[in-house]
Amino acid sequence: MDKADPAQKLYNKMRLWEFPDQYVVEPTDGSSGSFLAISRLDGSMSHIDEIPQCNSLRVPKIQTIYGVVGMLKLLAGKFCGFYLIIVDNTING
Repeated sequence: MDKADPAQKLYNKMRLWEFPDQYVVEPTDGSSGSFLAISRLDGSMSHIDEIPQCNSLRVPKIQTIYGVVGMLKLLAGKFCGFYLIIVDNTING
């Protein structure tokens, strides 16, 4: 069985930044990891080192999330992708 790479980490709590052209997922559990940027135009993903600049025309909606489950890609229209995110959690046990 392969050992997990210690540089890769599962995050328990994140912040989702919703910009007009992209989503940015920021880990908020004290790590200094890079951010995940997801294009709203074509669904491409990349790692970025900082949150994009905000201004009066580019005001992001920000919310706390607890995970990204996956993506649904619909066949209608141009890129019709929906990201499934976890927005609430309950600790049991």
